[in-house]
Amino acid sequence: MKTETILGQRIRCYDNGGTDKGGTIDRFTVVYMDEPIGSFCFEAVGMNGNPFHPQGFGQHVTAMPGKHLGKRIAFADLPEDCRKLVMQDLTPTQ
Repeated sequence: MKTETILGQRIRCYDNGGTDKGGTIDRFTVVYMDEPIGSFCFEAVGMNGNPFHPQGFGQHVTAMPGKHLGKRIAFADLPEDCRKLVMQDLTPTQ
């Protein structure tokens, strides 16, 4: 799967299966490939399927892209609220 471009910015999306499949609470990770932190890490967001819910999880992190984040998925395969969070991150503020 290739790196996708959303709102003019390159991203990679990952799904580690969640806690019921041996993954973690931050099941989904979206790596912002145009936001490097050093040589190998990038700005990213880790989240569960409900990042805006009071008991949900959504946290900005740094991440190194790779299989350790889970299976690569398409942006369209993220839950709706996860796509919404990424779109908010990528939309320029005025």
